[in-house]
Amino acid sequence: MAKQKNNTQLELIQTLLNDAYLQKNDDAKKLVEENVMERKIIVHKDLEYLLYKFDEDTTKLFPFFAMKTSGLKQICDYFLFVEEKKSLHILLIELKEGTESATNQLIAAEHFTDFILKSAKRVNIKLTENIFITKIRISEERGKNATHWTTKGKPRIKYDKNGIINYDQLDVFRIDAVLDVLIL
Repeated sequence: MAKQKNNTQLELIQTLLNDAYLQKNDDAKKLVEENVMERKIIVHKDLEYLLYKFDEDTTKLFPFFAMKTSGLKQICDYFLFVEEKKSLHILLIELKEGTESATNQLIAAEHFTDFILKSAKRVNIKLTENIFITKIRISEERGKNATHWTTKGKPRIKYDKNGIINYDQLDVFRIDAVLDVLIL
């Protein structure tokens, strides 16, 4: 095996994942649930990210699961990989029109992420030891009903009982706001 160059964490992720699922150009600048919602991604100028959308055709993504078994092919809408200093943040994002649960899709995505990371290790792709996986649910209805999004200048982001962040900001998704809360 050829010696690995000192690639960034995002370059290493790109060597692992199929580019067919990578969001590019304008698609990489927003989170979209067709005919339901759109959130523009706002990022601090020093952060780099990759946005993947795996749930377009789950038959290709999980061809080994039977279609008749409900829930086996569920996965969240987006995987957002963010490199920050010596850390790799993997934000698993599920978009919902209403207030229904996103837990099953986000847990499935967490298991899939674990598979990706273990596969990298198996083929000797050296990712950082500082990897943080965060499950995020964005609800259009909750966003419309949110009264105050910030508290004393800091984002008010709440975890539910399943360890999922409920991100209730309308119109935008601020990567730096999520990372700031995770670091505190």
